[in-house]
Amino acid sequence: MAELILVSGEKGGTGKSFVCRAIVQWHFDNKVPFTTFDTDRSNPDIKRCYGRVADVNLGIFGEGQRYEDTANAIFNAAIKQRTIVNLPAQVFIPVKTWVEQNDLFEIAEETGVTFTIWFVSDCGHDSLTLLRKSLEYFKLNAQHVVVKNYGKTDDWQAYEQDVTLHELIQTYQAKVIDFPKFIGSVVRNRIDELSLPFGEALTHEAFDVIERQRVRKFLREAYAAFEAAGVFNAD
Repeated sequence: MAELILVSGEKGGTGKSFVCRAIVQWHFDNKVPFTTFDTDRSNPDIKRCYGRVADVNLGIFGEGQRYEDTANAIFNAAIKQRTIVNLPAQVFIPVKTWVEQNDLFEIAEETGVTFTIWFVSDCGHDSLTLLRKSLEYFKLNAQHVVVKNYGKTDDWQAYEQDVTLHELIQTYQAKVIDFPKFIGSVVRNRIDELSLPFGEALTHEAFDVIERQRVRKFLREAYAAFEAAGVFNAD
C-alpha cells in the first residue's frame, strides 16, 4: 500500500487539519498500518492530538536550499506504507518545487507510490480557484479527492455552478466527498483544548454520554462518506 496522501487546502481556515484527524482515526479504527507527518509548523494539530498514540513525524516544506532535503523522508516513508501528510496553508509552490527538483512523478512510477491529494474546500472563491490550480498542475499524476467540508458551509452553489472546475474533476477523475459537520461546537472545542484523538474522546471523563455520542456520530458519518467515495479500504 505505497501511497502518499497529502491533505491540503492551500488557503487557511478550510478545516484541513480536522479532516486529516478523521483520516488518521479511520486508520486506527480499521487497524490499517500508516505513517504520519505533520508539516504545519504554525498549527501542528496532528502532532498535538495524535502524538501520544502514534509516531507523528515533523516535516518541512519550504523554498530555499536549507529545505531541499527535509521533505525527502516523507516520500521514502510512502515507499514502505501509506503515508498521511498534514500540509500547511500556502504550500503549493514548495510542494511543486519538491516534486520537480526530485523528479518525483518519475520515481513514483518506478517505486509504485501513488500520490493522492485530499483538497479540503470551504467553497470560497479563493478555495475553488486554488482547487482548479491543483487539478491543472497534478493532472493524472495524482488522484485528487475533493473534500466539500460541510463543517464550514452548507452553501455549495458556487461549487455546483463552476463549469470549469467540474470539467477538470471529470477529466482528471477526481473523487468527491461530502464531509460531515461536527455537531456541537462546545464538544469540538473541548476536544481541541484537551488535544484528544477522536478515539479517546469516546471514553474520556470530560464528556457526558450525549457528547460522546456526538463524536461517535461524526466518525460514523465521516467513515460513511469515505466509503461512498471509495477513497480507501481496510484491505
